[in-house]
Amino acid sequence: MNPVIKEKLSRLPREPGTYLMKDAKGVILYVGKAKSLKSRVSSYFGAESKLAWKTRALVQEVYDFEVMITQTAVEALLLERTLIKHHQPRFNILLRDDKEYPFLRIDFNERWPRIEKVRRRKEDGATYLGPFGSAGQLKILLDATYRIFPLIRCSRHEFEAAKRPCNYYHMRMCLAPCNKPVSESEYSEMVRHAVDFLRGRNKQLVRDLKDKMVTAAENENFELAALLRDQLKAFEQVTEKQSVVIDGAIDADVIGYVTTETTRAAFSVMTVRDGYLVTNDAFIVASPVAEGGEAITEFLLQYYDGRSIPPEIYLPLSFDGEDELRLALLAEHPDASKLQMKSPERGVRHDLVEMANKNAAYRLDEIIRSGERRSAELEVLRDKLKLSKFPQRIECIDISNTQGVGIVASNICFIGGKPAKELYRHYRIQEVQGAPDDFGSIREVVYRRLERARRDGDLPDLLVIDGGKGQLSAALDACQNFADLKFDLVSLAKSRIEREMGTRGFIARGVAERSFERIFFPHQELPLPLAPGTPEYRLMTQVRDEAHRFAITHHRKLRSKISHGSILTDIPGIGPTLRKKLIETFGGLVGLRRASLDQLKAIKGLRESAAVALHASLHAVELDPDDAAANVDKT
Repeated sequence: MNPVIKEKLSRLPREPGTYLMKDAKGVILYVGKAKSLKSRVSSYFGAESKLAWKTRALVQEVYDFEVMITQTAVEALLLERTLIKHHQPRFNILLRDDKEYPFLRIDFNERWPRIEKVRRRKEDGATYLGPFGSAGQLKILLDATYRIFPLIRCSRHEFEAAKRPCNYYHMRMCLAPCNKPVSESEYSEMVRHAVDFLRGRNKQLVRDLKDKMVTAAENENFELAALLRDQLKAFEQVTEKQSVVIDGAIDADVIGYVTTETTRAAFSVMTVRDGYLVTNDAFIVASPVAEGGEAITEFLLQYYDGRSIPPEIYLPLSFDGEDELRLALLAEHPDASKLQMKSPERGVRHDLVEMANKNAAYRLDEIIRSGERRSAELEVLRDKLKLSKFPQRIECIDISNTQGVGIVASNICFIGGKPAKELYRHYRIQEVQGAPDDFGSIREVVYRRLERARRDGDLPDLLVIDGGKGQLSAALDACQNFADLKFDLVSLAKSRIEREMGTRGFIARGVAERSFERIFFPHQELPLPLAPGTPEYRLMTQVRDEAHRFAITHHRKLRSKISHGSILTDIPGIGPTLRKKLIETFGGLVGLRRASLDQLKAIKGLRESAAVALHASLHAVELDPDDAAANVDKT
């Protein structure tokens, strides 16, 4: 046993708290909680034969640990969730970042509130619903909402620019407040009813709609009464196809959980409101060290972080610590008056839990089969391309520019045959200026990428260059400085027109024979053609097309910024007169970008600080805030 660990174990307190397991580099591997830190942490370092294989895998990497004492077990639970969310340890249950799940946003502070689908939750005073685990189910739910409630669907720009009502108004699916006289208070009330529907509060919603319809009719507001009548009819049509779960009101979330001896576990959450099954979301996570009740606790603390909790939660099993979990959830949701957690053993509620378990098992089986299929395809790719390594990590580099302006290099990454967007990078081209030079840009980016790999130890198994033999040669030039790094390098060239044929030997426009996509290898004259439909074709073209998309999307934004002259307007000290002088002197923004810093400093009236800022802005490639994975490698 590590002497550092042995010494710390002897001094562990018997109080509640959290513990953080670390490797030799200080990286946090696992965060746990305990009612007694001494008993819990010591159990990891006892007889190895008594540990589960997942726990043994963790302990083999542990070099050190630290503990944080809390007042109560509930505080330990909440602290554990906070630390997991912050450190993202790979041996814990980690739900994907919420930005990958859609939210519904409704801002009642606006004059005309609307339901918007967004990827990020912000502290902006708006009401958020979600996140929703299934985009398909969310679409069905939204479609049903719009069938019942004639809400605004267009963007704010379309709404303000509208000169006449759109087709939704004529189909009685929008009130058209853009052109028609609509009461703001009544419209906001309708949006609130829509939110109640999305939350599954159907019985109360029906009662409210009926009461308002009767009141409107008594007040001879027949237009409003007719609108409410239509909403009730639409509601009945939408909900009549749903099957009632039980004769009586159930407001509960039903949790399903399955795990395997492989590296995956799955949770299913069935949302039941007023006896109706509203949604059924599945969450696949890397198989954690925690199992059973501990795994469910970790999951629920993350799942209800930012979500409202129902009156009841049905669990797939009973476990010690349910009371602490319930108190922790209530502590985080002061608006919740009560919460009951049950593990039903019989009856309809037990059947619901079984249904949730089956859904979790089905989704887990789908993911495992999909992973096995991707693994088999990667094996095919290795055989067809005769690679020296299994291509678990594939990266692709692509260059995008327009006549030397806004040169952008993208470096995308696939792991296990799937995009790993958190590892995507943009590169600022530093050595190539002025006229476009794909070869020079590739040489620079490959050199910098391998330099980082040597420093950080994140070398790809297969590096793909978008292009032909010339682009591959440029990449090989950069590789000469990294003979110690072992990886496979190829380039992928697009298909090309081989010949155009017509009748009697004449050229006929539009009649052409195209070659296959081609893989070029170092030190080989002839490329390998990729036959469409094969696994190697699908994988390689998917990687190349993603690199191209990532590069061109960012390049268009940069080019638009340059062409609209926003750079000049953003520099302090450059007013309208000086902007005009700069444009006339250098013949436009393209000429300005090609100008050296000394040439800019020579312009009369342009201060040195403004010249430096302008030169830096003209050659900068900024992050695209709309791309969650956009990073810039500045090394």
